[in-house]
Order: sequence, then C-alpha cells, then structure tokens
Amino acid sequence: MNFKRIISTALVTALAVTSVSLGIPSAASTVHAEALTKSEAYAARMGHGWNLGNSFDGFDTGNSNLGGGETAWGNPVVTKQLLEEVKDKGYDSIRMPFTVNMRYTEDNGTYTISSAWLSRYKEVVDWASDLGLYVVINMHHDSWAWLSSWDGKKDSKEYQMYTQFYQQIADYFKDEGDNVAFETINEPTFSATGSITAEDKLEMINSAAYDIIRKSGGNNETRMILMPSLNTNHEESKTGPLSDFIRSLNDENVIATVHYYSDWVYSANLGETGFDESINGGSTPRQSADSFFSILQKEFTDNGIGVVVGEYGLLGYDSGSSILQKGEELKYYEYMNSKADDAGICLMFWDNGSGIDRSTGEFKDAQVGSMLEACNRSECSSYTTGLDTIYFTKSPDRQTLLPLTLNGNTFTGIRELTRGSDYSYRKSADAVVLKESTVARLMDGASDGTFATLTLQFSSGSDCIVKLVKCETPVYEAATGSKSDGITIPVSYNGNDIRRISATSNGTAVGPNSSWWKYLQYGTAYVVNTSAGTLQMKNTFFSDSSVSNGSTVTLSIEYYNGETGTYTLQIGSDGSVTGNN
Repeated sequence: MNFKRIISTALVTALAVTSVSLGIPSAASTVHAEALTKSEAYAARMGHGWNLGNSFDGFDTGNSNLGGGETAWGNPVVTKQLLEEVKDKGYDSIRMPFTVNMRYTEDNGTYTISSAWLSRYKEVVDWASDLGLYVVINMHHDSWAWLSSWDGKKDSKEYQMYTQFYQQIADYFKDEGDNVAFETINEPTFSATGSITAEDKLEMINSAAYDIIRKSGGNNETRMILMPSLNTNHEESKTGPLSDFIRSLNDENVIATVHYYSDWVYSANLGETGFDESINGGSTPRQSADSFFSILQKEFTDNGIGVVVGEYGLLGYDSGSSILQKGEELKYYEYMNSKADDAGICLMFWDNGSGIDRSTGEFKDAQVGSMLEACNRSECSSYTTGLDTIYFTKSPDRQTLLPLTLNGNTFTGIRELTRGSDYSYRKSADAVVLKESTVARLMDGASDGTFATLTLQFSSGSDCIVKLVKCETPVYEAATGSKSDGITIPVSYNGNDIRRISATSNGTAVGPNSSWWKYLQYGTAYVVNTSAGTLQMKNTFFSDSSVSNGSTVTLSIEYYNGETGTYTLQIGSDGSVTGNN
C-alpha cells in the first residue's frame, strides 16, 4: 500500500468536512501533507473529472442556426440523466467546453452571444452544479477558429470579440455557486507578431479575462479561474511563464491548467505501445508521466498554485478502441490517477463520445470503465507486468508464468480457475503460475484465437483480464488496389495479431512520419481487422510523397507472439497497387 496515499486520505477527510461546512461539494481525492493554498485545496476537491466533449464545443460551419447546436459533431442532446450517470461513476467534476464561434451576431463592432444558446448551456451547467459536481466553464475551439489570428493589438477585432464575449459570460454566470469555475481559453495557439510574442498574447488574454471576471460582480470576485499555458503544454518553457504570471496576480483563487496525452508514439500507436516500453531507446511512457508530474510540482504546487489537468487520455481513441493494446492502455490510466491523487492534482478524462455512451450512460469499453471507476474511488489496481494476452502456438510443455504488478494489493484468485489444482501463486515473486495441464485442457479442441479469458482478482481496484490465445503464422493473399483508394489485403490471421508495421523501398523508410520514425501509425496508415480477416493499407499511406509511382514497397510486419513476416506492394506508374506475399 502506498503510505503517502494512506496519509493523504486522512487529510482529505478533514478537507471534506471543511468543504461541507462551506457549502462546497467534496471529492474523494488525496492531497499532499503541506498546508494548502485556496487553489490547491480547490483542485484537490475537484478530484477526478470528466469532459463533456464534442457537445457544446462542436459547431457546423455550414449551419447558420446556432452553428448546428450541441449535436453538430454527432453526439446526442445532453440530458440530466447523463450527468447523473457521470456522477454515479465517481466523477467529482465536469469540464463543459463551449464554442462561441457561429453562435453570435455582430452589429457595428458589437458582438452578442446567442441568448438561446447561452440559456441552454447554462441549463446544463446548473444540472451539473445541482448534482454537486464541480463545473468548469471553458471557451474552447474559438482558440483556433478565430482567436489564433489575433495580431496582439487591443483594438483588433479578435481582442474585441474575446473581451465582449467574456463580459457576457462573466455576467451571465456571476451568481453561480463557488463550485463553478471559469477557464479562460482552451489550448491557446498564437504566433509572434513583430515584437509581440505568443506568450505576450496569452498573458494579455488571461489578464483580460481575469479583470473582466473579477469586476463583474456576484460571486466572481473570488470565483476560481483556470488559466492555461501556451498550447496548454506542460513543458517548462510553457509552464514557467504561466507560473510567473499567476504569482504576479497575488490571488489564491487562480489555478494552472495543462493537458496531457502521453508520448505521441505510445498514445497514438506508432508501433511502440507498451507503457513500460522504451521509446526509440529513450524513456518509457511511465517515466514520461513521472517527468510530467515533476514539472507540475516544480512550477506550480511548490509555488502554492493548484493544478487541473483539463484533458488527459490517449490519442488512439480518436481512431477506435482497438487501436490501443488494452492492458497497456489500462496501466496508463491507473498510473496517471495514482500520481495525481498523491499530488492533489485534478485529472479530467477527455471524452468526445468514445468513452461513455451518451445514450446509455455506460462506458463503451467495460474494461476501461472498470479501471476508471476504480481510479475515481482512488483505488489502486493490479495488472500483469507483461502483456495481458498470452500466445501459444502449441500445447505448452511447461508452466506459464504471469508476473504481477500489485500496486499494494493482494492477489485473491482467478474467477474461472481453482487455486491449487489449476494454478498456484508464488508470493515471493508476485506471480501466478498456470499449470501446463490447465492450459492444455483449455486449449484442447479449440480453434485458432482466444481459447480462455481469465479474470484475475485482487483485494482492491479493477479486475485484470488475461486472454490465452492459440495462434499460427498468418497467411496473406494477393490483392489489388490504388493509391487513391488504398488496398485491402485478405489475411488469415490464425489467432495472431499485428503489433507493428514498417515500410521500406530500396532499403529506405517510406510512408507518413518516415523522415523521423520507423513504424507506421495504426489507424492512420493502416487498419487491422482480425475478425474480418483484412489488413487495409489506407490511401493516407500512399499519398505520402515518399511512396512514389513505379516503386516497390516492402511491409515488414511484427506480431505480438514474436513472429515476423513481409508483404510486397508494387506501385504502378498509373497509381495502381498490387500486393503479393
């Protein structure tokens, strides 16, 4: 058990009592032992958060009717029941991105937000607030839709729009309870204009919002305000200036906010997908997370500034849940939340509709949901130290060892098997030992593919799901396609699964990112569909300038069971593509 988390839990109990006495909802977050400033205490109470993404921030540029409304980007109308489901899953706070773009009128330099749209947004804010959730009101895609083109002059259109919008927003929400906070802008993206730097522009925007909010009356005089770093980046070159700016305000009711999606290679699956796998011989994603929290401590919490990670997650989700290796994805969630709990930092899961089903209120992926709900309870979860999928090419002639990372828990058993007769547990090594006779029995008569799913259970946290898979070498067939449409290759995967693919022509790497990286991006350059028996090389792979007409491309394919193979693509002078094994 993490000793610091035990101490912190006691501290947050006292903090929760104080919160209740002030009429502010409390959160089951752990906090560090030093005396807390107001912003640090507030961030700790925000606990574990969730983003209502791709709803009020979505807009349809082709629809002049309120920008297409909250359903513009494919999610259904937000309901109070959805927010109740979010709270029931253990979330303490909710970030509600909104975009003003396409939802305002202009009259001779006066910019007015649609009253109907603002009223609807406030309705949902109030639903969440009434449920006891902390709410973050966040101006979102305006950052790139129009604000990023600002030249840094206060009489320019973009500055006038921003300040006028914030005057309306601050006034509209000034009587909300203290559990409602403002975030000045999402992912601010500026470039220098002459001697005016990007950082100068951000500080002018943050300063303008701060002054408007503080002077607008109601509860805004002391309302918590979240301020982002440039690009909401966590690097010291971005967080250092933000820390300096916040301290210059001499106001404890200001919180720093950054975003974190881990290392891109791991997060978006460019071939190195292990949470403890060294990326190109360097640090692992786990070590990168350590560095992330160290920077937040150095720049913010050591200076008494509370921190909200307004968005965290993994980028592969944008291309589908199958893009990520499940067990390695779950390790990331567990570790990030454990680190945040220890530091008293609020993490807010980015969800654009791929996490919680907006219609049913349930997680679309049960394993992810189970892990995140355990994290929301501040419970550590255990998992296999290696991959959660074990591949067998034949019936084993020896025991199968499953080392475990317990994270302070105790292993209690495997739901589907009997301890002693089917497996044993080596406490000294924290490892489950599957008897060869057990694996042979489970595999007997099974076709290629998953022949057993084991549920490893522990004293706390989420269960760990381990799959046993029977596999043989995949078999590829010839195929035809074109650079413009891509090519779909028939494959008998025989239970195997592709770990990563690299592409070369005449010994030189080709394809997107080939100038700096050795593997193709899953979901962008290629898609694996084991159930349909296909490997699709997408037109985005062929559209890269490195993949030229008349060339021969060799795909080097690596599988999770350690096998390798190749497939050849012949690119015709007319852009046709022919594939052969």
